[in-house]
Amino acid sequence: MGSIGLDFFDNTSKEKTPSSFVDQKRLRQLLNLPKGTPVELAQALAKRLRIPYYELDRDFKVQSSLIKLIPKAIAERFCIVPVDSEKGVSVTIAMANPMDLEAIDAVGVFTGLEIRKAISTQEAIDACIKRFYAEEAFVDESLHTLMETDDFSISQLDDDGAGDGGDEDESKANEAPVVKFVNLILMTALRDRASDIHFEPGENKVRIRMRVDGRLQEVPPPAKSMYNAVVARIKILSSMDISERRVPQDGRFKFKSGPKTIDLRVSTLPEVHGEKVVMRLLDRDSLVVKLDDIGFEGKTLEDFRRILSLPHGIILVTGPTGSGKSTTLYGALSYLNDVETNLQTVEDPVEYQLEGINQCAIRSQVGMTFPGALRAILRQDPDVIMVGEMRDKETCEIAMRAALTGHLVLSTLHTNDATSSFRRMIDMGVEDFLIASTVKLVIAQRLVRRLCPHCKKPAPANPDHVRVIQKFFPDADTWQYYQPVGCSECGGRGYRGRCAIFEFLEVTSKIAPVINSETSDAVVRETAIAAGMEPLIMSGFSRVRDGVSTFVEVMKVAAGDS
Repeated sequence: MGSIGLDFFDNTSKEKTPSSFVDQKRLRQLLNLPKGTPVELAQALAKRLRIPYYELDRDFKVQSSLIKLIPKAIAERFCIVPVDSEKGVSVTIAMANPMDLEAIDAVGVFTGLEIRKAISTQEAIDACIKRFYAEEAFVDESLHTLMETDDFSISQLDDDGAGDGGDEDESKANEAPVVKFVNLILMTALRDRASDIHFEPGENKVRIRMRVDGRLQEVPPPAKSMYNAVVARIKILSSMDISERRVPQDGRFKFKSGPKTIDLRVSTLPEVHGEKVVMRLLDRDSLVVKLDDIGFEGKTLEDFRRILSLPHGIILVTGPTGSGKSTTLYGALSYLNDVETNLQTVEDPVEYQLEGINQCAIRSQVGMTFPGALRAILRQDPDVIMVGEMRDKETCEIAMRAALTGHLVLSTLHTNDATSSFRRMIDMGVEDFLIASTVKLVIAQRLVRRLCPHCKKPAPANPDHVRVIQKFFPDADTWQYYQPVGCSECGGRGYRGRCAIFEFLEVTSKIAPVINSETSDAVVRETAIAAGMEPLIMSGFSRVRDGVSTFVEVMKVAAGDS
């Protein structure tokens, strides 16, 4: 065959060395293949060079120790990934360009091992780098050691779920492997910006999942035999009774990482194979309190600020659990927070503590309920009251009387959209005239994942997606669309953080007359849209237009509007 040199490699990349890219046209000419996919070209080149070809599909796995041989920066720069090794002798690397001598030299110098070449496609190698190095980033070698240790024995639960080894559990919970494991899980959650950690026992193994940007993802668990000691460790930190395994328990604790102080709310639940534990991480420093940072913009932001400046009335934020309602309320309180205004909240529980705001927590076990707390608050000379949730008729009516007597009230409801909030309160038994005269604004919201700004890339428009968007934005066929890729900044997920989308319904003179027990939700919604309310899905598609999120992400939370 003719010699294969660096003359068929592209020189356009700034992130990888020029010789890491293959000029497909020149390679086809060299191999005498007029046509061929990248896979076919790679296979033909492997045959010509007599080196292995690797099919790096989603099922392809490598040992964590092999990934540690080559840093991610080198793998990305030269478009290589380690696929095999002979311990202490050699390492086999899959390359997009097996003639890249600079890559071979760099890996040889870094590892001190003999380099054996293999080939795969550039796309497959890039995907493996994102997957392997993102997975490896979850834990360090000490955690892998813990994962592989299965000789950690503790007393087992008896059939009714009660254990009689409280002292033994406490002793095991304070041993170094258990303490180190729990600390590593907490640090991993902090680094990945997780909001929750789930510890889930199974019959033969346990599972640990973290919720990052609203999605649960698995992380390496401890050995099954270690699980009860891990739970006991968490209970000790949370001031729970470690000997009680038959009833749910709640607790709290804090941990520090550098300047950060993280509050954790912990809940246990007895299940068939042990106790499930869920930990909610509350990072005070990460709380977004500016309305424009939350996602309000343009006329919506102006209108929200205008309504917040009203001397009295009710502002409701609606949406399912986890849709960011509390964050929006905290943002509104921060906007109103000044020395001349007495701000008072009643919450269940108080998740974030804000300077300058008087916050009261519900304690049902001692009779401190929402209605009782509201009555007491009204004797505290408040200007603005935030009620964590409108749960029942009594709470709604007290809040509405407060609005009628000169107070601005902020609260939440669990409804799917803005217009169904009125029916929800009517069904609770609240008089429709009270609703129409006190409610000034209803905001329905959802959270969509943001595309990672470091790795997102332009994507061709999907005709099916464009047709759906054009129902609301006729120029959707002219938009630039983007897709997730995955990088070290986003942990290989392609998304980093979330932003809110809104349905903003101001109760004007056109809306108030249709708020009654005889009018259906559909009529209220039609009236609101005719009066200028943009459906939730329009707010979502505007995020697609701006390159902030994707069609798929929006449809996951707002498909009902399409």
